[in-house]
Amino acid sequence: MSNKLVRRGCAATLAAVGLGSAVMTGGGAVANAQPAPPTSTTMTCGSLNPLFWAPSFTWTVHASSGESLRPGGSALEPAILLSGGNELPAPPPGLLPSFGVNWYGTRVLVDWTNKTTGATGHSVSDETALQQKPGIPINRTWTGTGAVDFTVTVETGGGWRFINTQKAVCKGTISVVPGRG
Repeated sequence: MSNKLVRRGCAATLAAVGLGSAVMTGGGAVANAQPAPPTSTTMTCGSLNPLFWAPSFTWTVHASSGESLRPGGSALEPAILLSGGNELPAPPPGLLPSFGVNWYGTRVLVDWTNKTTGATGHSVSDETALQQKPGIPINRTWTGTGAVDFTVTVETGGGWRFINTQKAVCKGTISVVPGRG
């Protein structure tokens, strides 16, 4: 009988040590949980200049969680919204655009993967042309809510996006959250 009591005592002691370890480490699954990515990020990516006489430059792209209306839609939906610019000099102010040879066209492509839902997609922005100071055109990327990995490709051309196109590629991850509306 004493042998039986010793075995039970050892089993109880081992169970108590195991339970204590599980409580201290958070049970394993919780201890390894990754924090959610932020709801916005700012990225920089370099680009050659499509105008062979002008210097290379860097794009600054800001991506944030937001909402946008789909074409023909009636309700705002969660989306990645982009904005940004570059360090190219701004043209001089005036009533009329200055005449010159430094004109740009731009388009933005976004490839994304929603890590929460497994959905993937591709979006293409509006296209700009004949701008002396190129910027990020209007872009709406409807991804659904969750953690989203994305790649932004900024295509810049001389005058129009398709003339000597140069590409700048930025990558990021943000949490796209439901809106307050």
